[in-house]
Amino acid sequence: MRRLPYGILLVLVAAAMLARTPIGAAAQTPLRISGQLDLNASTPDDLNLNSAFRGDNPFNPIRLRLFANKWVTDRIGIFTELFYDTDSGIRVNGAYAVINSIGGTSWLNARLGLAPSVVGAFGLRSTYFNANPLVGMPLAWHYRTNLSGSGTSTAAGLVGASSAPGPGVPLLYDSCWNIQWELLGEFGIFEYSVALSPGSLSSPVRSRDVDGQTFMARFGATLLPGLRLGVSAAEGPYLSPPTLDDDGNPPYPGDPQDFVQGYFGLDLEFLRGPFAIFAEANSSAWQTPLIDEDLEAASAFVEVRYDIATQWYVAGRVDGMGFSEIDAGPANGGVAPWDEDVFRSEFAIGYRLSREVLLKADWQRTTTGESGWTQNLLALQLSAVF
Repeated sequence: MRRLPYGILLVLVAAAMLARTPIGAAAQTPLRISGQLDLNASTPDDLNLNSAFRGDNPFNPIRLRLFANKWVTDRIGIFTELFYDTDSGIRVNGAYAVINSIGGTSWLNARLGLAPSVVGAFGLRSTYFNANPLVGMPLAWHYRTNLSGSGTSTAAGLVGASSAPGPGVPLLYDSCWNIQWELLGEFGIFEYSVALSPGSLSSPVRSRDVDGQTFMARFGATLLPGLRLGVSAAEGPYLSPPTLDDDGNPPYPGDPQDFVQGYFGLDLEFLRGPFAIFAEANSSAWQTPLIDEDLEAASAFVEVRYDIATQWYVAGRVDGMGFSEIDAGPANGGVAPWDEDVFRSEFAIGYRLSREVLLKADWQRTTTGESGWTQNLLALQLSAVF
């Protein structure tokens, strides 16, 4: 029996709510077009350590975002984003509608379409100019593990795989937004967001042909001025439909929707004077057809920014990811982590040439645990909004 089509159900619920929502007068705001251009000069990323499924990489020479936003009424807005990267070409990265005050209730709003993930905090921060004071991304949000989304990974194959980066799925994936149906709002110091989306956090349906729905949620609170905390959770299938052999048999028993990714995360934001501190802790567990144990991964980072003067700042991020141990059998290394631990430190100096133009000098160092593999990356980025 297939799962209930939650996406269709949520569309019907949203339609019923909208039927009770008075349509406000047309907002007197013209179509607003803006953009962000990032030009990078960097040392080679030899193993494409920062690349995502489509090859797009924050260190690529040219990255361009174009935004077109329009409030069609006083409560309904349309937001779109086109993205260009020298590796992945041009694509529609975001296209969603925002509906505020559903049924006249200020704390009940909706966002429908290709939109940023609701979990954690980095995905939303990375959408806006200067929200990421560095060039690179945290490991949890793009780093590809050795776990395959095909369902054919074995314990022996994972333990015996080569060092980073892997060819498989990441813990989270922010390089292409997914279709989602989201309800969000605020109650005083509290905020919430709940959503349904095809695929999973590590394998969104836009990057892989994944059946099924993921439920995700984030709840947050602003406990003190400048101090914001959040907790996130999600669960959903991540495997692509299996490739059948010549006899029409799948490579593993069961339905790919029976194997899910579970996620839990914490995020923190602290802003005080010239200081800005962001931190996240993310954990995930994947069920796999050919391995009895769940495959677990945990990642955490702390990011600090300090404004030296009106035009200057310094920033740094310390980041790590670790993997659970599995039993691959005596002939295949016995009990060992299913992937190599990885650590990253990144530091940058930023100088604002004008309100719209920012220059960053960035150094990123990534190492893996047991093998000691290391990559250093130097970059100079010119980022401009228009």
